Amino acid sequence: MKALNILLVSAFVLSTASAFARIGETREQIDKRYGQGNPSDYQRLNGAETIKYHFNNFQVEVVFHEGKSIWEIYQRQGRLIDARDIRMLMKANATDGHTWHYDGMRRQWERSGSPQFIGWFWPGHEDFFCIQDVKAIESVQNSEAGDLDGF
Repeated sequence: MKALNILLVSAFVLSTASAFARIGETREQIDKRYGQGNPSDYQRLNGAETIKYHFNNFQVEVVFHEGKSIWEIYQRQGRLIDARDIRMLMKANATDGHTWHYDGMRRQWERSGSPQFIGWFWPGHEDFFCIQDVKAIESVQNSEAGDLDGF
């Protein structure tokens, strides 16, 4: 009986981790995971589109650029995000042998390899946990800055 309980809990944890979207997925893939999303009332990044989803007691805002997810913001409904939630989110974004480590100086998690992903709590709103593709975010921000060169 005890072995069956452990097996059921393990299966639940693995299925929940795989249910989370991954940075780099398309809108179609993420809609398939989370259901139909709606444009967020707050667009997080100029030049990109933010879609809000509700899934498995989470609100998830996904920032899309050029059809791919580049930033995902998670908020647990009813309680704060805990270490178990973070492990599941990182596991979903640790494909192809990537690993995560915590950088205490920067107060963020960093994924090994390329592309470089970071995970962090939103300053002042520790109920929001973010994972983003660093280079993709920089690319969008730099293209927006380039549009202002004539001013």
